[in-house]
Amino acid sequence: MGPLVLNDPPLDPADAPGREAEALAARMLGAYAAATDAAGRVDYAGLRGSREFAAAADAAHRLARVRLGALEAREARLAFWINVYNALVLHAIVALGVRRSVARAWNFFGRAAYRIDGHVFAPDDVEHGVLRGNRRRVIPPLRPFGARDPRRAFVIDPLDPRVHFAINCGARSCPPLGVYRADAIDAQLELAARGFVNAEVGLEDGRIVCPRLFKWYRRDFDAAGGLRAFLLRYLDDGPARHALASTSAPRVGFRGWDWSLHRPAVE
Repeated sequence: MGPLVLNDPPLDPADAPGREAEALAARMLGAYAAATDAAGRVDYAGLRGSREFAAAADAAHRLARVRLGALEAREARLAFWINVYNALVLHAIVALGVRRSVARAWNFFGRAAYRIDGHVFAPDDVEHGVLRGNRRRVIPPLRPFGARDPRRAFVIDPLDPRVHFAINCGARSCPPLGVYRADAIDAQLELAARGFVNAEVGLEDGRIVCPRLFKWYRRDFDAAGGLRAFLLRYLDDGPARHALASTSAPRVGFRGWDWSLHRPAVE
């Protein structure tokens, strides 16, 4: 089965790529917010038929006409692809009728896709192919783009491991969502990394406990001097930081990943 392209056919000629991706991410988040109740649960049936979601879908159709060659600066490319990934995942949850977990939806990360500048990108392509510098997935352990794949032209290399805290795969354990901008991307990635690390990394029974993301992508943090150095960079002063900084640093453990929806459905 081929990909389910969520933004065919394209609409009117697009604005600059960065602005289109920012508008898409903002509208998709706004549509979800309008369908969210006081308990944080989403009325997905109402969301799918809402004016806000229709506006977000129109923004996705406009995205099909952008020219990726206009994204020259690394900062612009990072912001663009982070916004595209987050919007695509939110769009796919609605389009595929996911109500419990993205992990239960068949081939979720390889199935739903956007067409951009004549190329088709599924979430796996954006995350592992573009943002992670065409590094291997966890499952299957393959590179998204082969040697002759024209999408290799859009790979961002070297890898910035902070992107892991900016993208949200739709699972409850994922980082918070936001709209990223090229002119503020470094500060936004710093804030995202610091926020996630301090919220999710702690000292438990004498060992440092991290989300499983740090295990799956441990090699990605080598670019920052290794996982220990990365955590020390972002951990605020406290027991976990003191333990890691000691000469006899504690063992690191990894807690499970909660794959239930980041934004649960109204029962």
